[in-house]
Amino acid sequence: MDPLDPLRLRRMLPARLRAGRRIEVLARVDSTNDALRRRLAEGRAGDGEVLAAEVQVGGRGRRARDWWSGPPGANLAVSVLLQPPPRPPEAVGVAAAVAAARALQPWTGEPLALRWPNDLLLGGRKLGGFLAEMPAAGSGPAAILGFGLNVHAAPPDEGLRTPAIGLDEAAGPGAPPRDRTRILALWLLGLDRELLRLERSGPASLEERFLAGLRRWAPRGVRPRDGGGPAGPLVEFSVSRGLTWGPEGARVTRPPGLVPPLEPLPPA
Repeated sequence: MDPLDPLRLRRMLPARLRAGRRIEVLARVDSTNDALRRRLAEGRAGDGEVLAAEVQVGGRGRRARDWWSGPPGANLAVSVLLQPPPRPPEAVGVAAAVAAARALQPWTGEPLALRWPNDLLLGGRKLGGFLAEMPAAGSGPAAILGFGLNVHAAPPDEGLRTPAIGLDEAAGPGAPPRDRTRILALWLLGLDRELLRLERSGPASLEERFLAGLRRWAPRGVRPRDGGGPAGPLVEFSVSRGLTWGPEGARVTRPPGLVPPLEPLPPA
């Protein structure tokens, strides 16, 4: 067991941090995103609130897929409320992914790959993922950002499109177990740094680093999984315009919500 320690977490974070103004760790929840959404609707949540759970029984990813959160105390299941969201709001998930890739590198020993649209990969295996949602809020626009990370356990490979891995397994035999409280603190610090940079300078830097992470996942380029559309290198990413890929003369750009399921081109 590696219980999350909210008091220790609070001491690791500066008082001015936006993502971490209020921190609560629940023993059990259906989904941290859904629980935070309910609190927001009831007027019981505010900007920068962080809600984590030791056990999440109804976690979900993109396209309503289930998210496996493991046994109690094994992994990270956490959500952050941003009210109002940064501008542009589509950059929330991008900022979270870039912050995680940077924060986790000391534990992984190599840069993480980012699989479109919201997965973290290590050595081709799934390490974590994000779900950014924009719920209706009577008190103004809001974004809820969910983050799931395999730390001490990973789901069995049976039935998975992509095999999974946890940070402990990646560290190898004999390495000390990873510290979930410290990992969460470093991600929140990184997220705050990216949100400040986004506010001051716009999304260009985020877009470049997100695209670099995508290229680690698909170094030769991508193709639509259903076979429709061109196959080719990843050319550009913009939070407003979307993702551009394909060979010169036949490139396509799709807005983020309209990008079809993609897969990397195999090695030559």
